[in-house]
Amino acid sequence: MGVREKLIALEELSARKCTVTLSTNGALRKGAELFVENCRCIKELDDNFIVLAVYGMNIRITGAPLTLSNFGVGGVKITGCIHSLTFEECGNE
Repeated sequence: MGVREKLIALEELSARKCTVTLSTNGALRKGAELFVENCRCIKELDDNFIVLAVYGMNIRITGAPLTLSNFGVGGVKITGCIHSLTFEECGNE
């Protein structure tokens, strides 16, 4: 297996993992930042909830108001007053 094939295999493996990082400055009601790596797409979007598709599951973020700050190659960044996170298994898509 050459270097190119190893890099492709590594990229495919990393796309099967999802990392969720929540950062706060004290209480969640004062605001928080949520960063989700390897997000495949945004399934639903509203001021009070966001549903993200990652490998094998959906992540539902509820709060008010939620702002989608960044959606790039590395992941998605959400800011706002986050009330809850729900992980829903949906099979290996």
